Amino acid sequence: MDLTDEQQKAYDRFIKARDKVGLVRTAGYMKRSWIRLADVTSTVDIAGMNHPVFEVNDDWIEYKEASLAWWAIEPEIRKAERMSAIRGDYGVSDSWEEGCARARDTFSIIQKEDV
Repeated sequence: MDLTDEQQKAYDRFIKARDKVGLVRTAGYMKRSWIRLADVTSTVDIAGMNHPVFEVNDDWIEYKEASLAWWAIEPEIRKAERMSAIRGDYGVSDSWEEGCARARDTFSIIQKEDV
């Protein structure tokens, strides 16, 4: 796939941030430290303050910003080729249609025997 320089930079930033937070298992996944998938890493209660102090999770925020930047300039062909449940790309496994019942209930079996 041919990407412009701007798209390539955004994509590289996105992949680097995605791998850093550990959303995908890649080479060296087990060697990296665990990163919480939230905007805040922890809460600190300081004596004398009436509210807690939050520690910002810079790695997760970087991932969110990088992903939004990439998705904003992502090539249209990637969007068209991406599978979608709305288009029915996943077949019957993702269908919301209710199938007919295959098991017969006891009442209908008894009714047929009485006749």
